[in-house]
Amino acid sequence: MMLPVPRRLPILAAVALFASPALAHETAPEPLPAPRPWTEAIALSAFVDAYGSVNYGFPKPQGAVNAYRAYDATNGFSLHWVGLDAAYDPDPVGGQLSLRFGPGAVTYAGAAERDAGLEMVKQAYASWRPVESLTLDLGKFDTPVGAEVADSQANANYTRGVVYWLAQPLFHTGLRATWEASESLTLKLLAVNGWNATVDNNIGKTFGAQLVLAPAESLTVALGWIGGPEEADTVTVSCSADTAYDPSTGACGPSPGTPAGDHLVDQGGANDPESWRHLGDVVVTWQPVESFTLSLNGDYGVVRQRTPGPSGTEVRSRDYWGAALAARYQLDDTWAVAGRGEYYDDVGGATTGTAGLTLATGTLTLEARPTANLVLRLEQRADHAVDDAGTDPFAEKVRDSGDLQLTTTLGVVVTTN
Repeated sequence: MMLPVPRRLPILAAVALFASPALAHETAPEPLPAPRPWTEAIALSAFVDAYGSVNYGFPKPQGAVNAYRAYDATNGFSLHWVGLDAAYDPDPVGGQLSLRFGPGAVTYAGAAERDAGLEMVKQAYASWRPVESLTLDLGKFDTPVGAEVADSQANANYTRGVVYWLAQPLFHTGLRATWEASESLTLKLLAVNGWNATVDNNIGKTFGAQLVLAPAESLTVALGWIGGPEEADTVTVSCSADTAYDPSTGACGPSPGTPAGDHLVDQGGANDPESWRHLGDVVVTWQPVESFTLSLNGDYGVVRQRTPGPSGTEVRSRDYWGAALAARYQLDDTWAVAGRGEYYDDVGGATTGTAGLTLATGTLTLEARPTANLVLRLEQRADHAVDDAGTDPFAEKVRDSGDLQLTTTLGVVVTTN
Protein backbone atom coordinates (compact mmCIF):
# COMPACT_ATOMS: atom_id res chain seq x y z
CA MET A 1 0.00 0.00 0.00
CA MET A 2 1.43 3.41 -1.03
CA LEU A 3 1.34 6.28 1.39
CA PRO A 4 -0.01 9.63 0.07
CA VAL A 5 2.59 12.35 -0.59
CA PRO A 6 1.95 15.51 1.43
CA ARG A 7 0.85 18.38 -0.77
CA ARG A 8 3.26 20.78 1.00
CA LEU A 9 6.34 18.73 0.07
CA PRO A 10 6.93 20.38 -3.37
CA ILE A 11 6.74 23.81 -1.80
CA LEU A 12 9.22 22.87 0.93
CA ALA A 13 11.56 21.38 -1.67
CA ALA A 14 11.49 24.58 -3.72
CA VAL A 15 12.27 26.68 -0.66
CA ALA A 16 15.17 24.40 0.22
CA LEU A 17 16.44 24.54 -3.36
CA PHE A 18 16.50 28.35 -3.54
CA ALA A 19 17.98 28.60 -0.08
CA SER A 20 20.91 26.35 -0.97
CA PRO A 21 24.34 28.06 -0.75
CA ALA A 22 25.31 27.04 -4.30
CA LEU A 23 22.31 28.72 -5.92
CA ALA A 24 22.60 31.78 -3.71
CA HIS A 25 26.16 32.16 -4.90
CA GLU A 26 25.08 31.92 -8.54
CA THR A 27 22.33 34.56 -8.32
CA ALA A 28 24.11 37.15 -6.13
CA PRO A 29 24.92 40.44 -7.93
CA GLU A 30 28.51 40.97 -8.97
CA PRO A 31 30.47 43.38 -6.77
CA LEU A 32 31.19 46.86 -8.17
CA PRO A 33 34.69 47.34 -9.57
CA ALA A 34 37.10 49.13 -7.29
CA PRO A 35 37.73 52.76 -8.27
CA ARG A 36 41.04 53.51 -9.98
CA PRO A 37 43.74 55.05 -7.80
CA TRP A 38 43.99 58.79 -8.42
CA THR A 39 47.58 58.33 -9.58
CA GLU A 40 46.27 56.30 -12.51
CA ALA A 41 43.17 58.41 -13.16
CA ILE A 42 45.04 61.72 -13.56
CA ALA A 43 47.16 62.14 -16.70
CA LEU A 44 50.28 64.19 -15.92
CA SER A 45 52.72 65.65 -18.44
CA ALA A 46 55.46 68.28 -18.58
CA PHE A 47 57.73 69.85 -21.19
CA VAL A 48 60.37 72.52 -21.76
CA ASP A 49 60.41 74.55 -25.00
CA ALA A 50 63.41 76.73 -25.93
CA TYR A 51 64.75 78.18 -29.17
CA GLY A 52 67.46 80.19 -30.87
CA SER A 53 66.65 82.62 -33.69
CA VAL A 54 68.77 84.54 -36.21
CA ASN A 55 67.20 87.56 -37.93
CA TYR A 56 69.25 88.30 -41.08
CA GLY A 57 68.31 91.97 -40.92
CA PHE A 58 70.46 92.02 -37.76
CA PRO A 59 68.34 94.71 -36.10
CA LYS A 60 69.76 96.34 -32.98
CA PRO A 61 69.39 96.15 -30.09
CA GLN A 62 68.67 92.44 -29.75
CA GLY A 63 65.37 91.57 -28.15
CA ALA A 64 61.77 91.47 -29.32
CA VAL A 65 62.54 92.38 -32.92
CA ASN A 66 61.06 89.56 -35.02
CA ALA A 67 57.92 91.39 -36.17
CA TYR A 68 54.47 89.77 -36.30
CA ARG A 69 55.68 86.65 -34.51
CA ALA A 70 53.85 84.89 -31.71
CA TYR A 71 56.34 83.32 -29.30
CA ASP A 72 59.62 83.48 -31.24
CA ALA A 73 59.95 87.26 -31.24
CA THR A 74 63.39 87.32 -29.61
CA ASN A 75 66.42 87.57 -31.91
CA GLY A 76 68.90 85.27 -30.16
CA PHE A 77 68.44 82.52 -27.59
CA SER A 78 65.30 82.38 -25.48
CA LEU A 79 63.01 80.15 -23.48
CA HIS A 80 59.52 79.91 -24.95
CA TRP A 81 57.93 78.36 -21.87
CA VAL A 82 57.77 75.44 -19.44
CA GLY A 83 54.51 73.51 -19.34
CA LEU A 84 52.81 71.40 -16.67
CA ASP A 85 49.51 69.66 -17.49
CA ALA A 86 47.12 67.61 -15.37
CA ALA A 87 43.90 66.15 -16.78
CA TYR A 88 41.18 63.94 -15.30
CA ASP A 89 38.84 62.45 -17.87
CA PRO A 90 35.23 63.23 -16.83
CA ASP A 91 33.59 60.03 -15.59
CA PRO A 92 31.24 61.79 -15.13
CA VAL A 93 33.19 64.65 -13.43
CA GLY A 94 36.71 65.74 -14.31
CA GLY A 95 38.76 68.69 -15.44
CA GLN A 96 42.08 70.00 -16.70
CA LEU A 97 44.78 72.34 -15.42
CA SER A 98 47.54 73.63 -17.71
CA LEU A 99 50.24 75.90 -16.28
CA ARG A 100 52.85 77.76 -18.32
CA PHE A 101 55.96 79.61 -17.08
CA GLY A 102 58.28 81.82 -19.09
CA PRO A 103 58.22 84.63 -21.68
CA GLY A 104 55.70 82.76 -23.83
CA ALA A 105 53.26 82.60 -20.92
CA VAL A 106 53.38 86.39 -20.54
CA THR A 107 52.88 86.87 -24.29
CA TYR A 108 50.02 84.36 -24.45
CA ALA A 109 48.21 85.86 -21.45
CA GLY A 110 48.32 89.52 -22.45
CA ALA A 111 47.74 92.50 -20.20
CA ALA A 112 44.23 91.53 -19.12
CA GLU A 113 45.33 88.19 -17.65
CA ARG A 114 48.39 89.72 -16.01
CA ASP A 115 46.17 92.25 -14.25
CA ALA A 116 43.92 89.41 -13.07
CA GLY A 117 46.86 87.35 -11.77
CA LEU A 118 46.25 84.54 -14.29
CA GLU A 119 49.20 84.89 -16.65
CA MET A 120 50.57 81.44 -15.72
CA VAL A 121 47.22 79.66 -16.11
CA LYS A 122 46.80 78.57 -19.71
CA GLN A 123 43.76 76.36 -19.04
CA ALA A 124 41.75 75.62 -15.92
CA TYR A 125 38.28 74.16 -16.22
CA ALA A 126 35.92 71.66 -14.64
CA SER A 127 34.12 69.08 -16.79
CA TRP A 128 30.86 67.18 -16.43
CA ARG A 129 29.70 64.41 -18.75
CA PRO A 130 26.01 63.78 -17.96
CA VAL A 131 25.73 61.33 -20.88
CA GLU A 132 28.39 59.63 -22.96
CA SER A 133 28.00 61.96 -25.95
CA LEU A 134 27.84 65.33 -24.11
CA THR A 135 30.60 67.13 -22.18
CA LEU A 136 30.21 70.48 -20.43
CA ASP A 137 33.31 72.53 -19.51
CA LEU A 138 33.32 75.61 -17.27
CA GLY A 139 36.42 77.76 -16.86
CA LYS A 140 39.31 78.93 -19.02
CA PHE A 141 40.11 76.90 -22.15
CA ASP A 142 41.83 77.14 -25.55
CA THR A 143 39.86 78.49 -28.49
CA PRO A 144 38.40 75.83 -30.78
CA VAL A 145 39.13 77.72 -34.01
CA GLY A 146 42.28 77.56 -36.11
CA ALA A 147 44.70 74.89 -37.31
CA GLU A 148 47.60 75.72 -34.96
CA VAL A 149 47.94 75.78 -31.16
CA ALA A 150 50.27 77.48 -28.69
CA ASP A 151 52.31 74.35 -27.84
CA SER A 152 54.79 74.04 -30.70
CA GLN A 153 55.21 70.25 -30.44
CA ALA A 154 51.54 69.82 -31.45
CA ASN A 155 52.03 71.68 -34.76
CA ALA A 156 53.72 70.83 -38.05
CA ASN A 157 56.07 73.84 -37.79
CA TYR A 158 57.91 75.31 -34.83
CA THR A 159 56.86 78.95 -35.30
CA ARG A 160 53.20 79.91 -35.40
CA GLY A 161 51.86 81.69 -38.47
CA VAL A 162 50.41 85.17 -38.82
CA VAL A 163 46.90 83.73 -39.32
CA TYR A 164 47.13 82.08 -35.90
CA TRP A 165 48.68 85.11 -34.24
CA LEU A 166 46.79 88.01 -35.84
CA ALA A 167 43.41 86.65 -36.95
CA GLN A 168 42.30 84.30 -34.18
CA PRO A 169 41.65 84.41 -30.43
CA LEU A 170 43.89 82.31 -28.17
CA PHE A 171 41.56 81.39 -25.32
CA HIS A 172 38.17 82.02 -23.73
CA THR A 173 36.64 81.90 -20.27
CA GLY A 174 33.08 80.67 -19.88
CA LEU A 175 30.98 77.64 -20.80
CA ARG A 176 31.73 75.13 -23.55
CA ALA A 177 29.46 72.29 -24.63
CA THR A 178 30.75 69.47 -26.82
CA TRP A 179 28.25 67.06 -28.37
CA GLU A 180 29.66 64.03 -30.16
CA ALA A 181 26.64 63.12 -32.23
CA SER A 182 28.50 60.36 -34.08
CA GLU A 183 31.98 59.37 -35.15
CA SER A 184 31.67 61.75 -38.09
CA LEU A 185 29.86 64.70 -36.47
CA THR A 186 30.83 66.85 -33.47
CA LEU A 187 29.24 70.14 -32.40
CA LYS A 188 30.79 72.68 -30.00
CA LEU A 189 28.93 75.67 -28.54
CA LEU A 190 30.45 78.53 -26.52
CA ALA A 191 29.13 81.24 -24.22
CA VAL A 192 32.20 83.15 -22.98
CA ASN A 193 33.55 86.48 -21.76
CA GLY A 194 35.11 87.36 -25.09
CA TRP A 195 38.58 87.12 -26.59
CA ASN A 196 41.68 86.49 -24.47
CA ALA A 197 40.29 87.78 -21.17
CA THR A 198 39.00 86.05 -18.07
CA VAL A 199 37.54 89.29 -16.66
CA ASP A 200 35.20 90.81 -19.23
CA ASN A 201 35.34 94.50 -20.17
CA ASN A 202 31.59 94.71 -20.86
CA ILE A 203 28.31 93.25 -19.67
CA GLY A 204 27.70 91.38 -22.93
CA LYS A 205 28.77 87.85 -23.80
CA THR A 206 30.50 86.35 -26.81
CA PHE A 207 29.06 83.26 -28.47
CA GLY A 208 30.57 80.66 -30.73
CA ALA A 209 29.83 77.47 -32.60
CA GLN A 210 31.95 74.92 -34.39
CA LEU A 211 30.79 72.00 -36.51
CA VAL A 212 33.36 69.27 -37.12
CA LEU A 213 32.58 66.86 -39.96
CA ALA A 214 34.51 63.72 -40.91
CA PRO A 215 32.93 62.54 -44.18
CA ALA A 216 35.81 60.09 -44.66
CA GLU A 217 38.47 58.56 -42.45
CA SER A 218 41.13 60.68 -44.16
CA LEU A 219 39.20 63.98 -44.26
CA THR A 220 38.06 66.38 -41.53
CA VAL A 221 36.27 69.71 -42.02
CA ALA A 222 35.75 72.19 -39.15
CA LEU A 223 33.47 75.22 -39.62
CA GLY A 224 33.53 77.80 -36.84
CA TRP A 225 32.09 81.18 -35.91
CA ILE A 226 32.70 83.49 -32.94
CA GLY A 227 30.80 86.72 -32.38
CA GLY A 228 30.16 89.16 -29.57
CA PRO A 229 30.93 92.58 -28.09
CA GLU A 230 34.63 93.25 -27.50
CA GLU A 231 34.57 96.97 -26.67
CA ALA A 232 34.57 98.24 -23.11
CA ASP A 233 31.33 99.56 -21.64
CA THR A 234 33.16 102.72 -20.54
CA VAL A 235 36.28 104.62 -21.59
CA THR A 236 38.37 107.17 -19.73
CA VAL A 237 38.88 110.55 -21.41
CA SER A 238 41.65 112.75 -19.97
CA CYS A 239 41.12 116.50 -20.26
CA SER A 240 43.73 119.15 -19.57
CA ALA A 241 43.21 122.19 -17.35
CA ASP A 242 40.55 124.67 -18.47
CA THR A 243 38.81 121.95 -20.49
CA ALA A 244 36.09 119.41 -19.74
CA TYR A 245 34.50 116.49 -21.54
CA ASP A 246 31.66 117.58 -23.84
CA PRO A 247 29.19 114.72 -24.58
CA SER A 248 27.89 116.54 -27.65
CA THR A 249 31.28 116.41 -29.37
CA GLY A 250 32.75 113.34 -27.72
CA ALA A 251 35.92 115.28 -26.85
CA CYS A 252 37.32 117.83 -24.39
CA GLY A 253 36.02 121.36 -24.90
CA PRO A 254 36.81 124.79 -23.41
CA SER A 255 35.87 125.14 -19.74
CA PRO A 256 37.80 127.96 -18.04
CA GLY A 257 38.69 127.26 -14.43
CA THR A 258 38.17 123.50 -14.67
CA PRO A 259 41.18 121.56 -13.33
CA ALA A 260 42.72 118.75 -15.39
CA GLY A 261 41.09 115.39 -14.79
CA ASP A 262 39.81 112.11 -16.14
CA HIS A 263 36.21 111.57 -17.18
CA LEU A 264 34.53 108.16 -17.29
CA VAL A 265 32.42 108.04 -20.43
CA ASP A 266 29.68 105.51 -21.15
CA GLN A 267 30.29 104.00 -24.58
CA GLY A 268 26.55 103.54 -25.03
CA GLY A 269 25.64 100.64 -27.28
CA ALA A 270 28.93 98.78 -26.96
CA ASN A 271 26.92 95.59 -26.49
CA ASP A 272 24.53 96.13 -29.40
CA PRO A 273 24.72 93.47 -32.13
CA GLU A 274 25.77 96.14 -34.63
CA SER A 275 28.92 96.66 -32.53
CA TRP A 276 29.91 92.97 -32.35
CA ARG A 277 33.17 91.54 -33.56
CA HIS A 278 32.80 88.48 -35.81
CA LEU A 279 35.17 85.77 -36.97
CA GLY A 280 34.47 82.99 -39.45
CA ASP A 281 36.93 80.09 -39.52
CA VAL A 282 37.34 76.98 -41.65
CA VAL A 283 39.93 74.21 -41.25
CA VAL A 284 40.23 71.32 -43.72
CA THR A 285 42.59 68.46 -42.85
CA TRP A 286 43.40 65.67 -45.29
CA GLN A 287 45.55 62.64 -44.44
CA PRO A 288 45.45 60.24 -47.41
CA VAL A 289 48.24 58.11 -45.88
CA GLU A 290 49.63 57.90 -42.36
CA SER A 291 52.88 59.68 -43.27
CA PHE A 292 51.37 62.72 -45.05
CA THR A 293 49.05 65.44 -43.74
CA LEU A 294 47.73 68.51 -45.57
CA SER A 295 45.73 71.29 -43.88
CA LEU A 296 44.05 74.48 -45.04
CA ASN A 297 42.95 77.21 -42.64
CA GLY A 298 40.97 80.27 -43.72
CA ASP A 299 39.63 83.19 -41.64
CA TYR A 300 37.53 86.28 -42.22
CA GLY A 301 36.99 88.79 -39.42
CA VAL A 302 35.19 92.06 -38.82
CA VAL A 303 36.08 94.43 -35.97
CA ARG A 304 33.58 97.15 -35.15
CA GLN A 305 34.41 100.20 -33.06
CA ARG A 306 32.06 102.89 -31.78
CA THR A 307 33.33 106.46 -32.06
CA PRO A 308 31.43 109.38 -30.45
CA GLY A 309 31.15 112.52 -32.56
CA PRO A 310 29.10 115.66 -33.16
CA SER A 311 26.44 113.76 -35.08
CA GLY A 312 26.24 110.95 -32.51
CA THR A 313 28.01 107.67 -32.09
CA GLU A 314 29.28 106.16 -35.29
CA VAL A 315 30.21 102.50 -35.84
CA ARG A 316 33.35 101.90 -37.87
CA SER A 317 33.94 98.45 -39.39
CA ARG A 318 37.40 97.12 -40.18
CA ASP A 319 37.85 93.83 -42.03
CA TYR A 320 40.72 91.36 -42.22
CA TRP A 321 41.20 87.95 -43.78
CA GLY A 322 43.87 85.32 -44.21
CA ALA A 323 44.63 81.79 -45.35
CA ALA A 324 47.31 79.24 -44.47
CA LEU A 325 48.23 76.03 -46.29
CA ALA A 326 50.49 73.56 -44.45
CA ALA A 327 51.85 70.11 -45.25
CA ARG A 328 53.89 67.57 -43.28
CA TYR A 329 55.58 64.39 -44.47
CA GLN A 330 57.01 61.77 -42.11
CA LEU A 331 60.16 60.41 -43.79
CA ASP A 332 60.81 57.66 -41.22
CA ASP A 333 60.59 57.10 -37.48
CA THR A 334 63.04 59.96 -36.82
CA TRP A 335 62.85 62.52 -39.63
CA ALA A 336 60.04 64.66 -41.02
CA VAL A 337 59.69 67.76 -43.21
CA ALA A 338 56.95 70.37 -43.14
CA GLY A 339 56.06 73.53 -45.02
CA ARG A 340 53.58 76.37 -44.61
CA GLY A 341 52.52 79.24 -46.83
CA GLU A 342 50.27 82.15 -45.74
CA TYR A 343 48.59 85.23 -47.10
CA TYR A 344 47.15 87.78 -44.70
CA ASP A 345 45.40 91.05 -45.57
CA ASP A 346 44.67 93.49 -42.75
CA VAL A 347 42.37 95.67 -44.82
CA GLY A 348 41.33 98.03 -42.04
CA GLY A 349 44.36 97.79 -39.78
CA ALA A 350 42.33 96.08 -37.06
CA THR A 351 44.98 93.54 -36.07
CA THR A 352 48.32 95.07 -37.09
CA GLY A 353 47.57 98.75 -36.54
CA THR A 354 48.44 99.49 -40.19
CA ALA A 355 45.51 99.73 -42.59
CA GLY A 356 46.13 97.95 -45.87
CA LEU A 357 49.13 95.94 -44.65
CA THR A 358 49.34 92.64 -46.54
CA LEU A 359 51.74 89.89 -45.44
CA ALA A 360 52.90 86.71 -47.17
CA THR A 361 54.93 84.13 -45.27
CA GLY A 362 56.76 80.96 -46.24
CA THR A 363 58.15 78.43 -43.75
CA LEU A 364 60.20 75.26 -44.27
CA THR A 365 60.88 72.96 -41.31
CA LEU A 366 63.19 69.98 -40.88
CA GLU A 367 62.25 67.87 -37.85
CA ALA A 368 64.18 65.21 -35.96
CA ARG A 369 62.92 63.09 -33.07
CA PRO A 370 65.94 61.02 -32.00
CA THR A 371 63.95 59.82 -28.97
CA ALA A 372 60.28 59.83 -28.06
CA ASN A 373 60.90 62.68 -25.60
CA LEU A 374 63.00 65.05 -27.72
CA VAL A 375 61.82 67.19 -30.65
CA LEU A 376 64.32 69.20 -32.72
CA ARG A 377 63.14 71.56 -35.46
CA LEU A 378 65.33 73.64 -37.75
CA GLU A 379 63.24 76.21 -39.56
CA GLN A 380 63.79 78.77 -42.31
CA ARG A 381 61.11 81.43 -42.62
CA ALA A 382 60.47 84.47 -44.80
CA ASP A 383 57.91 87.19 -43.98
CA HIS A 384 57.21 89.59 -46.83
CA ALA A 385 55.11 92.76 -46.81
CA VAL A 386 53.41 92.47 -50.19
CA ASP A 387 51.67 95.79 -49.59
CA ASP A 388 53.24 97.72 -46.72
CA ALA A 389 50.82 100.66 -46.86
CA GLY A 390 53.72 103.09 -47.29
CA THR A 391 55.82 101.89 -44.35
CA ASP A 392 58.38 99.08 -44.28
CA PRO A 393 57.38 97.00 -41.25
CA PHE A 394 60.58 95.00 -40.66
CA ALA A 395 63.56 96.49 -38.83
CA GLU A 396 67.10 96.25 -40.23
CA LYS A 397 70.36 97.14 -38.50
CA VAL A 398 70.04 100.29 -36.34
CA ARG A 399 67.75 102.64 -38.22
CA ASP A 400 66.87 100.92 -41.50
CA SER A 401 63.71 99.02 -42.37
CA GLY A 402 62.48 96.87 -45.23
CA ASP A 403 59.65 94.78 -46.58
CA LEU A 404 61.35 91.37 -46.07
CA GLN A 405 62.20 89.51 -42.87
CA LEU A 406 64.36 86.34 -43.09
CA THR A 407 64.95 84.21 -40.01
CA THR A 408 66.40 80.84 -39.09
CA THR A 409 65.09 79.22 -35.93
CA LEU A 410 66.14 76.12 -34.02
CA GLY A 411 63.42 74.90 -31.65
CA VAL A 412 64.08 72.29 -28.97
CA VAL A 413 61.31 70.63 -26.96
CA VAL A 414 61.86 68.05 -24.22
CA THR A 415 58.59 66.43 -23.20
CA THR A 416 57.40 63.56 -21.00
CA ASN A 417 54.85 62.33 -23.53
